[in-house]
Amino acid sequence: MTTDTVAARFRQVLGQYPTGVVVVTATDADGQPLGMTVGTFSSVSLDPPLVAFMPQKNSGSWAAIRAAGSRFCINILSDTQEAVCRQVATRKTDKLAGIPWRPSAGGSPIIEASVAFVDCETVAVHDAGDHEIVIGLVTDLDVLGATNPLLFFRGGYGSFLPQSLAAGDADLVDQLRLVDLARPHMEELAADCDSEVTAISLVRDELVLTAAAGRAKTAQSPTRVGQRVPFMPPLGGVFAAWGDDRLRQHWLDRLGSDVPEHQVEIQRQAPDRILERGYSIAIGHTDGERLESLSTKVNSKDPEVSSDTLRDAIKRVTVGYNAGDLDESVSHELRSLSAPVFGPDGSVALTLTLWGPPGRISTAAIHQYAERLIDTAAAATLAVGGMLPSGRLQESAR
Repeated sequence: MTTDTVAARFRQVLGQYPTGVVVVTATDADGQPLGMTVGTFSSVSLDPPLVAFMPQKNSGSWAAIRAAGSRFCINILSDTQEAVCRQVATRKTDKLAGIPWRPSAGGSPIIEASVAFVDCETVAVHDAGDHEIVIGLVTDLDVLGATNPLLFFRGGYGSFLPQSLAAGDADLVDQLRLVDLARPHMEELAADCDSEVTAISLVRDELVLTAAAGRAKTAQSPTRVGQRVPFMPPLGGVFAAWGDDRLRQHWLDRLGSDVPEHQVEIQRQAPDRILERGYSIAIGHTDGERLESLSTKVNSKDPEVSSDTLRDAIKRVTVGYNAGDLDESVSHELRSLSAPVFGPDGSVALTLTLWGPPGRISTAAIHQYAERLIDTAAAATLAVGGMLPSGRLQESAR
């Protein structure tokens, strides 16, 4: 085999292994930012904390960073930063122009909206063929956002979506501990129903999609995990149903005064209907898909979609949530079912939402889904050390 053939085969075979994508940054003697895109970053040691990246010897970007001194910062890019990756990789000068960043403690740029950063000081540079191996001592590091990393695989960029995910927000520590205990039950239900089960937490006035297992065929975004929506009718009805009078009234008041009275009345009665059934139900895919699409855009900071637009969309789906008994003679579009997981104090710690299948299904099939969800929520309650209300919740679904 010729040298060119060996190199081509090398790239083909090693290209089967996905790598993360990082931008290595530094500042030159004049304080100007420098950057280079790297797909060869790795952790090396815990004690002391060491990392490494492997730049090409003939890289002009690496030559500039090396000449700038011993400080550098690794920016782990998110799956929304492909444009950042390409700009840094292709521009000859001013690589970070227009890209928001802030200086690290060591003076190197931390690129905003990255997954994480690792600030370092070079301790060794080793020869490695046509590359060099740069070893850095970690001086500071942190996670910047609960997003998915950008990956490079088979010559293209993409992202990784695990079957079971959890958000990492600082205000969800207690809920995540419970989710870890409930997760096996979520995964079993998702597998049995060939759909997605989402854990939702109430944090102040927001519903946070804390974790997910499986994948819904009706999903409008790569992952629902991490999204936040207002706690207002008809969303979050399970929390209102098992909450006290103050929480119920607060939930209802957030609907506002510009909603037709008949829709307000449906939501006023919704908590009692949910209590009687043991679960919340949403019917209708079209409005639900639009709402999810808007929520995804708002949570990704899309400038063309405001939080007011999302709230208006939430108000428009009220008629599909928790109305009267379903007509047994016709089929329905089951958007979702939600049931409570109770904490040790007997309050709702989180809800489990089972997403319905595409198309229409019978009322009997919906009842079967509901029974399975309630059984799972009860098992999850016991797993987290929670207290079930008196009586068996499962009976309300039958």
